[in-house]
Amino acid sequence: MPGIKSPLAGREPGDIDFYVVRENTEGEYSSVGGKMYEGTEREIVIQETVMSRTGVDRVLKYAFELAQTRPRKKLTSATKSNGISITMPYWDERVIEMAKSYPEIAVDKFHIDILTANFVLHPDWFDVVVGSNLFGDILSDLGPACTGTIGIAPSANINPEGNFPSLFEPVHGSAPDIAGKGIANPIGQIWSGAMMLEHLGYKEAGDAIVTAIEEVLSEGNSQVLTRDVGGQGTTESLGKAIAEKLIK
Repeated sequence: MPGIKSPLAGREPGDIDFYVVRENTEGEYSSVGGKMYEGTEREIVIQETVMSRTGVDRVLKYAFELAQTRPRKKLTSATKSNGISITMPYWDERVIEMAKSYPEIAVDKFHIDILTANFVLHPDWFDVVVGSNLFGDILSDLGPACTGTIGIAPSANINPEGNFPSLFEPVHGSAPDIAGKGIANPIGQIWSGAMMLEHLGYKEAGDAIVTAIEEVLSEGNSQVLTRDVGGQGTTESLGKAIAEKLIK
């Protein structure tokens, strides 16, 4: 609307700096449910949310321990217990219980609807945000978009116990709409590699990659940067520029 300024306008580097931790094995994305009276006017479709103590506590423990490593030591829980009256109150209960083991972590919670609004209005409020499978899925796309593009955002599917390999990939996924055009921003993929190195114990190498990314973005060369960050460059030009920073 005329006269209204976007709350994201004028944000400086460092103003938006938070993690989204998503439960990724159960929750709303279960296959429990089905159809009844299919093909009739009485047709009903049901899909159930599954939350186990093991699954919820597992993701909460990871999120709290991540918050411990951050200077702000703050955790925000995404909930909707005012409308989803069984599973979300249970989620809230487990957050309260888990918080007792981490007294140094400041904890708050928001219902998912106002939380998405506050990602845009007040992104500086957040440090580590933890949510269920569905809520985390939504927030992990919205968060990077608040920075200007989802093309730079890394992600990881972590196996905290180390029983299986963890998987690292950009938030944007395969982006089939721009596949083969040479315009995809490679930073999300490259940064995911940096996260993988840190996960494997090579923090110095991971930090070097992130520094190279920051230097290339700071230079703002429109012939290097891809379209999603205001440039006319290609996947190759941006990837090459980052690689050259690492070689130096």
